[in-house]
Amino acid sequence: MPGLNIYTSNRMEILAEQLAQIIRNPLPSPLTPEIIVVQSRGMERWISMTLAGLHGISANCLFPFPNAFLEDIFKKMRPDLPEISPFDPEIMTFRLMGIIPRQLNQNGFDHLKTYLADDDSGIKLFQLSSRIADLFDQYLVFRPQLIFQWENKKEKKKPPQAWQAKLWRELARGHERKHRARSRRFVPDIGFRRKSTV
Repeated sequence: MPGLNIYTSNRMEILAEQLAQIIRNPLPSPLTPEIIVVQSRGMERWISMTLAGLHGISANCLFPFPNAFLEDIFKKMRPDLPEISPFDPEIMTFRLMGIIPRQLNQNGFDHLKTYLADDDSGIKLFQLSSRIADLFDQYLVFRPQLIFQWENKKEKKKPPQAWQAKLWRELARGHERKHRARSRRFVPDIGFRRKSTV
């Protein structure tokens, strides 16, 4: 059935058996890989070995992480997206390292200025930028409306974290249409059925 079918269980072995049953029939083209989204490389190895045990072989399977899988879908639906996103956490980290020092004398950045006051080596700036980049990455996934409010400057009141909104606007300037929260608007809703295999 087209759409998204969700199988639930409290035992990994049952879910792996269900997956093996689903992919038992090969795809139309032998060159097309099965795509199995995983959360870790350990999970990839376990699933691959379990499928090999159930089928006698496990080959031509791709195991992307969720973010990589979504980015691939977005790029297929929106060819105008850049090959390397300016909103990858690693790239945001280094971009923030250039933005944060320019913002430290503005209102709301007192805590950051104090924290970075004795950072002669730049290690604190790197660590802070990395943390903020990870936080922004989570906002793009779990709090997209907050990102949209920041970009439209529609905060209802000035929260204590207003400095985050200022940093985001500087970071996103010129790239507002290229991040994951905007790309999600182009993905159609998918009907799904939940199947319990417990």
